[in-house]
Amino acid sequence: MTDFSPAGSVLPHPEFQWHIVVSGGEVLCSPRGPLHRSLPVQLPAGPSPSVTDMSASHYLGEWCGAACGVHHLPMRVDIPGCEWRGLRSLLGAVDEPLFFLVGRAMQVANWDLDHRFCGRCGIQTVYHSRDRARVCTHCSLAVYPRISPCVIMLVTRGDECLLARHTRHPHALYTALAGFIEPGESAEQALAREVREEVGLETGAVRYIGSQSWPFPGQLMIGYLAEVAGGALVPDQEEISEARWFNRSEIPQAIPPAETLSGQLIRTFIEMG
Repeated sequence: MTDFSPAGSVLPHPEFQWHIVVSGGEVLCSPRGPLHRSLPVQLPAGPSPSVTDMSASHYLGEWCGAACGVHHLPMRVDIPGCEWRGLRSLLGAVDEPLFFLVGRAMQVANWDLDHRFCGRCGIQTVYHSRDRARVCTHCSLAVYPRISPCVIMLVTRGDECLLARHTRHPHALYTALAGFIEPGESAEQALAREVREEVGLETGAVRYIGSQSWPFPGQLMIGYLAEVAGGALVPDQEEISEARWFNRSEIPQAIPPAETLSGQLIRTFIEMG
């Protein structure tokens, strides 16, 4: 059993016993971490937030059996004994359940901030009476928190796997290939297309390994091992600066951590030897 039990929108919110405070894409952390037993900052008074409030609060679910909420502030304020940290800095620094709870908090806060006005007609939106959604009272458009599905795949060739470095991080880690699923595609079709586009290879049999929420800013990563079936290794240079085959006994040290799905794919392949 995990520490966190997620929940949809509950109106009115239960009384929060755990608090997460976010602002400007960062989370407020005390020496004990990003979860607070009591609010370290004063919020505007009022029984419930509206689209014009200076802050908004949302119920996330239960942490260790107690209600947990996220509070979004439009401006960061200095809090004695606390610091503002980016979400990536918490990856590997806090336990995995807590990291993904904070990731959920950031995604819910971003959804609320990004859809306060209707994208179709421009009218201010209001909260749905039951669901976690913002609704336009003029044209009835309802916007729920959006998740973007992505495939992440480790291409294999016998005892070798293909690891790549991306152009935006040319000196970063060797990692698996990845890409967004396009409209009308299955995950397997997206996998084959992305491998073809990024490195010129065709894939054959695939094996599903697992999925992972990836809150940068709101992806669901779907992980596979994929056997190469043909083609010539030609990195596209637009997204991939380098791609190389590595024997499972010679995997470089500069790979993603085990907390990431890409790191789990690589370690799964190593353990298969």
